[in-house]
Amino acid sequence: MSSRSQPSPVSPSSSPSPTLPSPISEPSSIGDTPVGGIDAVEPEASPERPGRVPRRRLLIGAVALIVALALVVAGALWMTDRESSPPPAKPDIPLDAWVPYWTLESALPEVDRLGSMRDVSPFWFNAVGVDQIVVDAHADAELTASFMDELKGSTAKVVPSIVDALGAGEMAALLADPTSRAAHVDAIARFAADGGYDGVDIDYEQFAYADGRDTWAATRPNWVAFITDLGARLHADGRTLTVSIPPIYDSGQTDDSGYWVYDYGAIAQHVDHIRIMAYDFSVEDPGPIAPMAWVESAITAAVDATGAPEKLVLGVPAYGRNWPVAVSGECPADLVEGRTSVTAATVGDLMARRDATPVFVPEAGEWTFQYDLEVTDGATSCVQTREVHFVDAGGVCSARCVRSV
Repeated sequence: MSSRSQPSPVSPSSSPSPTLPSPISEPSSIGDTPVGGIDAVEPEASPERPGRVPRRRLLIGAVALIVALALVVAGALWMTDRESSPPPAKPDIPLDAWVPYWTLESALPEVDRLGSMRDVSPFWFNAVGVDQIVVDAHADAELTASFMDELKGSTAKVVPSIVDALGAGEMAALLADPTSRAAHVDAIARFAADGGYDGVDIDYEQFAYADGRDTWAATRPNWVAFITDLGARLHADGRTLTVSIPPIYDSGQTDDSGYWVYDYGAIAQHVDHIRIMAYDFSVEDPGPIAPMAWVESAITAAVDATGAPEKLVLGVPAYGRNWPVAVSGECPADLVEGRTSVTAATVGDLMARRDATPVFVPEAGEWTFQYDLEVTDGATSCVQTREVHFVDAGGVCSARCVRSV
């Protein structure tokens, strides 16, 4: 969730029914489906996804699409009729995709659409030491191998994401030491060369979400030095460097400035693309996923800081969250659900099963609805009131992707 305070709730108004996208990769393990009489999904804090990775990856895994800012969307890949239409050609606007390991089972049938992408980022590589980049232990070896074979046979560029899987403060310490920083650059360059990849995407989020703001002033110049050296090394090898980083909101270094530790302005000249994580506005408490004014502020600040809108890529959500907001009665402890996630593939079924009518919130460019859920084990029972916020295809494409800078 953004460090900025959330705005007052916006007033919903009526709008036509939401258009639900059919994304290139839908997480097979994430959705709102009835289990044991309740609307259960894989928890966002799954033990299989330790640390900060689950919160962020659930949401980008739900759509696995990233859309570039600088052009106007000509059409959306995931809105085509998969049964009646051939794979679309590359659109005028560059489309990039993350493909997390937990979406692979459902992503593989869609690999014919990879040709419409500019960059595709397999998401199962973790930096676990100075010179150690390993495959996530929970990634299925057969599925990842099959996907990589298909990906390398497409026209899309292969740009794997590398996640900071170290503990709080460990990557910051690694980058603070010139010797270990240089060794880490070497390790990433070898990783890219050994895999024959077109580039890499650096997704080091522990600075923002684990280390604490009091560390940012010290980490910021070391991060810039790392990106400077890594960019030079990869570019010398004919490869690209992308970074995926949380948003900023102005050029300052205050609590209202966003995640200034990543120094958009200083790294812009050394990278090929900056993927702005313009989503995840509401996490702990019910609210919009990526309200339009907030997204606009992130875009404006990034453009102002970098002076290079052609390098900016907007991460867009096509997912939702489902929060419990009230309860009456006594809930069975082993059945009650906390916050869960919905996807484009599951939210329509959820609304039908719960007889819920979504309401469009124009200020946010999103949809919301509530429903009551009875939870019982036969001995005790309760009724949860649950609130869902989600972004449909219209919100993704019309509201967020269409922008001229």
